[in-house]
Amino acid sequence: MTSVYGGCSQDDDIALHEAYGKIVRISPNTLSISDPAEINRIHGLGTKFIKSKFYSLAEDYDGEGVVPDPFILTDRRLHSRMKRSAANAYSLNILIKLEPCIASVTDRLVEKLKGYAKEETTSVEVASLMQAYAMDAVFALTFGKDFNHMDGGDHLQLFRTAKLGSDYMAIFGQIAWIHPYLLGNPWIAKWFFGDQGILKMMELCYSEIVAGQDRTSDEGPMTFLQRLVLNQRQNLSSLTDRELMTHAFNNIAAGSDTTATALRSVIYNTLRHPEVHEKLKAELRSTLSYPVDFATTNKLPYLSAVIKESIRVHPSVGMLLARVVPEGGAEICGHYIASGVEVGVNPWVVHRDAAVYAEPHRFYPDRWLTSVSSEEDLTLMNRSFIPFGHGAHTLEAMIFEAEASVEDQKGM
Repeated sequence: MTSVYGGCSQDDDIALHEAYGKIVRISPNTLSISDPAEINRIHGLGTKFIKSKFYSLAEDYDGEGVVPDPFILTDRRLHSRMKRSAANAYSLNILIKLEPCIASVTDRLVEKLKGYAKEETTSVEVASLMQAYAMDAVFALTFGKDFNHMDGGDHLQLFRTAKLGSDYMAIFGQIAWIHPYLLGNPWIAKWFFGDQGILKMMELCYSEIVAGQDRTSDEGPMTFLQRLVLNQRQNLSSLTDRELMTHAFNNIAAGSDTTATALRSVIYNTLRHPEVHEKLKAELRSTLSYPVDFATTNKLPYLSAVIKESIRVHPSVGMLLARVVPEGGAEICGHYIASGVEVGVNPWVVHRDAAVYAEPHRFYPDRWLTSVSSEEDLTLMNRSFIPFGHGAHTLEAMIFEAEASVEDQKGM
């Protein structure tokens, strides 16, 4: 808990695994696993390892009780129904149709960067700018409009709420039993977080739900939320209004923060390595003209390599999301682990596995190129690559990051 509070738990976990191997006990009932062969078994689709109490800290409440959120659900039937009913809205083919929404946000970002460039003495706090850009981009995808955080800052206190929530979950998730006495109490949570930003998002949700109620097909422009409303109209039992709201809110809460982290890492690591910056710049400027689209940029091998390497060295998920060993126990890394023990794979740890990534602490995008690494090595690296975690809950973050990362290259 002290390590998490100090912001260095990922580095501590890496050091422990380098000293003691693939299995490390990080708390009395929690084992950290660093073995690509165990990722899918513990965290994959259809796993028998259920979510630990750590997830309970992400619970939210409305007038009907705990909001049904796929991230925290342990009810497999409800979880599967919610994911299945929204699957088409998260598909890459569908999100590509929303590129104009992101493009308008990116245009604002590029104009701001051009303005900064004209003033050579001006310094830019890129981390905050990328956070605001990611928030606006995900709002635009979800609702077709945004609150222009790039100009207005955190005027709805959404960044503050997200940071408080993630810090609370990371720290107190280590002693999850205390949660009901803290923010697990809805009254305390409302006092602590406030509800100004939530109310504004609810207004947007309701307006998009109303806008989608008259649609009978997916022809023409359609926001993420309107597509969910269409799914609901076509099958009334597939989604409730509460679940529509949950999917929309999850985009904002999970998609924006993970995307911002990825964008920051791309920019930071590219600029720290001049040879990478020059090589990436040469590929982009010889191939692209503004504006560009996802289909074009997705074919650029070095851009893809830079993005993957950036989120390898700095994954958006910085700790293991523990699962509970099922009844009967399990054999993990050749050891018997008893039922009830919490286990998980930390992306930061497995991404530093020297048996998978040569010189794992080095930022080296070329490792992802077919001209540098063998097919066998690339297969192993990709199997071990879990920057947003692994399993049924990572699709949204991966898609939003891919879309926003490519859009962000338009400003380079």
